[in-house]
Amino acid sequence: MATTEGAGGIPLLFVHDVPGDRTHWAEVQHGLATQSVAFDLRGLGESGSAHGPFGVEAAVEDVVAVADALLPQKFVLVGHGFGAAVAGAFASYYPERLSGLLYVEAAGDMRRQQKADTEAWLENFSEAKYGAFHEHWLAPLLLEAKEKTRTLVMKTLRTSRREAIAGNLESLLGYDPEEAFVLFTGPTHALAATTGPETLVAQHPSMSHSVVPHACHWPMLDAPQWFHTELVRFLGRCKHEH
Repeated sequence: MATTEGAGGIPLLFVHDVPGDRTHWAEVQHGLATQSVAFDLRGLGESGSAHGPFGVEAAVEDVVAVADALLPQKFVLVGHGFGAAVAGAFASYYPERLSGLLYVEAAGDMRRQQKADTEAWLENFSEAKYGAFHEHWLAPLLLEAKEKTRTLVMKTLRTSRREAIAGNLESLLGYDPEEAFVLFTGPTHALAATTGPETLVAQHPSMSHSVVPHACHWPMLDAPQWFHTELVRFLGRCKHEH
């Protein structure tokens, strides 16, 4: 499922996080004059493919399918959380299709984490444990969230398929974010609410980035006006460097 807004300008394609769906971008899309497209990744929101495959590579295939159908011209790719990894991977494979790459709350190289810790964490997404775990695992990311943000995020969590969440997160833990920095040389920027050592902006301090004050992991929901301003500024940069 995809939602298209606006017309003209440099198009935007939004890729949501896990859990999540295209509604996380709705307010951002409504405020844009340029064409924008948001869609549901497989197994999430109103999409099908409940049985996968899932992961970064599979999600890149989803981006390709949407872009082939709706965006024949160059576009700016915006990815949030897991979607940021998908955006980076797409930029690595298809750099010629992009006018710009915008990371939102992107994780750094998760392969640096202790294997025992990541395996124990992933075990919580197994069928046996997920029921007792899933309502609590987002709590740290929602500490700074506004109530409307918390409500929407928890709603989309409950409509997200466990298999899709587990498969995508397992894939994220093995993803190499460095390839995008080598293979895509166009305009790149990051928007962040957190800058801890596990984040992409911390691991790449020279990368152009902006930090939102007083927002949670979903800055497009918590601080939509700030997000809109930053997005329009980046679009201007992409147009200038095009």
